Amino acid sequence: MTTGAAPRSRPVLVTTAVVLWLVALVVQLVATLAQTIRNVQTDGAWAIGPMVIGLAIWGWFLFGALRMGRGSGRARFWMAVLGALGFLGACVPPYGTTTVTGVAGGVAAVLPYLPAARGYFPPRPPRTPKAPAPRVVGWDPETGEPIRATD
Repeated sequence: MTTGAAPRSRPVLVTTAVVLWLVALVVQLVATLAQTIRNVQTDGAWAIGPMVIGLAIWGWFLFGALRMGRGSGRARFWMAVLGALGFLGACVPPYGTTTVTGVAGGVAAVLPYLPAARGYFPPRPPRTPKAPAPRVVGWDPETGEPIRATD
């Protein structure tokens, strides 16, 4: 498979990466909700604010995983960055669900970059330089519009 040609269907590696991201998100969502219930019982309603922020962050992860599944190269890059950070976080105690989701995120970050999945993500279009705008040599005193040099 060549890098420039996009296959018609999504490769299994990309589907596996998306499923790993979704499983990690569900595990983290359940853990966040369970922790919030405990915190609300001990701290009161003030514990809901951090939960809302955590859910917003998980929403961005969900958005990135779904965009990567549709073939977005930028989403693939950012999910790889987040997966690498999650993998680094998995190496820090306390071990538990954080370790499991961090390892799953690290594996999901690597899978779209394997050679069998690269062709699914379109290459970046080449940058074409814009024609330079004519140089401003002054301003019209009555209208305030620029007077441009015509060479």
